[in-house]
Order: sequence, then structure tokens, then C-alpha cells
Amino acid sequence: MRTVLLTIGPTHAGKTTFAKKLAYRLPSSLIIDQDLQARFLLEHYPDLVPTEGPNHIKHDLTGWLIEKAITSSFETIILCNANTTRTGRKQLLNQFPRSTFRSILVWFDLPEAILSNRLTYSNRDGREIRGNSSYHDIYQRQRIESPVSSEADKVVRLRSTEDVETFLEHVTNSSQDSLFDEV
Repeated sequence: MRTVLLTIGPTHAGKTTFAKKLAYRLPSSLIIDQDLQARFLLEHYPDLVPTEGPNHIKHDLTGWLIEKAITSSFETIILCNANTTRTGRKQLLNQFPRSTFRSILVWFDLPEAILSNRLTYSNRDGREIRGNSSYHDIYQRQRIESPVSSEADKVVRLRSTEDVETFLEHVTNSSQDSLFDEV
């Protein structure tokens, strides 16, 4: 059984860093990171990217990448993005056949103080941001709909950097199957 893992959380929660660490530890995995797609589109096709509203081009590109990843031999697919709404998460997960994939939502529910500190001392260049927004602006606008257990086979809530490291150790030192034993 293959695994699809979806990150959930605001900007600067550590979703991309987590995805990279996880992919490094799981050799047969693939990260689909919407920040990279946004950066690519803004860099190479800025006239096609809408200045307001949903970035349908980015979402279409994600759908195409998911389609290709599903037909590949990658055992684990890591969807790295904020994934703020239940509806959006459901649309993403509906693309993965339940007969082939089990799903994990990894919810970065970090304290405000940690996120504020990360935003203040960020080294990110913001090339994936459309318009004149800053990461602080994006953070203020983001509203995360808390995941519920019925959304996926497993929901993991991470409240600290220690939780992140513990999860990474657990998922890579034992088999991923052990995560689903509790389901």
C-alpha cells in the first residue's frame, strides 16, 4: 500500500523543511511543493499568473503532477502546501484511490510565538509571493480549518519542533505501517 502525506499549516511552520527531511529518509518518495511551482510560474510565466484570487495555473500544475506521481512507482507522495481548508484537502485526497493509497495529514499546529519568531527572522526571499504581499501579510490572512479524523486515514498534530523530530524518527525508523496500526 502506498502513502500520500499532506502537510497542513501556515507559512513558516516548517512544512517544506519537514517534507525535505522526510523525503531524504524515505528513498522512494516524491515531494510536490506548491511554493516551488508558484516560484517557477512567477519566474518563467509571470504574464500567465493571476494577480488576484486563486492561482488556477498553479493548482492545475499540481493536479498534473499528482496524476503523474500516482502512475509512477513512488511509494510515498508528499504534498507540501498550507492546505488550509477541508474542502481543498478533500479535493486533493480524492485524486488518490483508497484501494492503493492510505493518507496521512500532518498538521503543523505550532504556537503563535514560534511562528512569529520564524517570520521575524526569516531568510526566505519571497519569490513565490504574488503582488506586494509579505509573509507577515500572508500569515495574517491564513485561516487553517483544523483537520478532523474523518479526512484521512491518520491525522498527526505537531505542536513543537520536538514533535516534528519525533514523527520523522518514528516514520523512518519503523515502518510506515506502524502509523496506521492505531487507525
